[in-house]
Amino acid sequence: MSTVKPLTVVVFGATGNQGGSVLRVLAEYPKSYTVRAITRSTQSKNAQELIAKYPQIQWVEADIENPESLRPAVSNADIVFGVTQFFQPSVLSAVGTNEDAEFQQGKNIIDACVAENVGFVVFSTLPSAKKLSNGKITEVLHFEGKYKIQEYLLAQPIDSAVVQMGIYFQNNIQGASWNESGDTVVISFPGDVNRKLPYADVNRDAGPYVKYIIDNRDKTKGKVFPVSSGYYSTTDIANALTRVTGLKTVAVELPTSVFGDKDLQGMFELIKTHDIFADSPNHLETNKNIPFEFTTPETFWKTSGFQGPPK
Repeated sequence: MSTVKPLTVVVFGATGNQGGSVLRVLAEYPKSYTVRAITRSTQSKNAQELIAKYPQIQWVEADIENPESLRPAVSNADIVFGVTQFFQPSVLSAVGTNEDAEFQQGKNIIDACVAENVGFVVFSTLPSAKKLSNGKITEVLHFEGKYKIQEYLLAQPIDSAVVQMGIYFQNNIQGASWNESGDTVVISFPGDVNRKLPYADVNRDAGPYVKYIIDNRDKTKGKVFPVSSGYYSTTDIANALTRVTGLKTVAVELPTSVFGDKDLQGMFELIKTHDIFADSPNHLETNKNIPFEFTTPETFWKTSGFQGPPK
C-alpha cells in the first residue's frame, strides 16, 4: 500500500504571532506536513517553550537579514510561509535613511526560495496606503514595505499566494485602561468608535487560512487573500467584553495625534476613511470554504482570557 509523503513546510516567524499560528495548526497534522520552524535563536525563551511542546518539529536557526543563512533554511522545502518584522530595531532605526529595510527582509526570503526552487510560497503582506488613498497618505511604511514584497513575490517564477491580515483584535487589549474611578474598562481607538473595520485574531485566524491556501494550491496560486473574520466597530468589541466578562465597558475615540510615530498616525488616518481590503470586498466568502470558526469579538475575549487591564 502506497503512502503519501508529508509536505515539508518551512515556517518563518515561528515564535511570533502569524508564524506561531501557522505552526500550531500544521503541527496538528503530522501525516500531512513536516514542519521546519525558523527562528533567529533556538535558545530564546519562546523557542525553548515551543521546542518542548512540539518535539516533532525541526527547529532551524536563520536570520531574515542574513541571506546566507536562508538558502539552507528553505532547502528541499515544498512550501514556505514568510513574514517580515517591521517593528524590530534594525528596521525602525533605518526609517528615513533606508525605507526598503523591511522589503529587503522579504526579498531575502523570496530570493532564497527561488534559488532553492521551493514549490510554493505564502507570504504575509499588506496593501499599499499610497494606492488606497490615491497618494494622499504616504507615511505608512509598514504597509508600503509589505506591499512591495507582495509585488516582488508575485513577479517571481515560482508559485505563490499572499495573505493580508486584518486589524488585530489584540490591539483592543493594548488600548484598554480603567476610568478614573476604576469601575469601567475604557477601550480607546484613534478614530470613529462606531466605524466597522475588518478584524482578525492573529493567533487563531492566520493558521487555518494559510492551511487552506496550501491545501488548495492549484486554486490559490497567484492570488491575494485578505484575512478577517468580519467587520466590527470598537463599540461592538467593547459591548462583547461586557457580555463575556460582565465588566462595564465603554469605547472612546482618541485623536490620531496621540501617536508620535508618523507610521502609526498614517495608518489610523488611512483606516478612518478607507477599507484596507477595498480591492477584495467579497473576501469573507472565502471563510465559508474553511472548516474553522473564525474569531468574533465574543470568541476573542473568551479565548484571550482577558479580565480587565492591570490596575
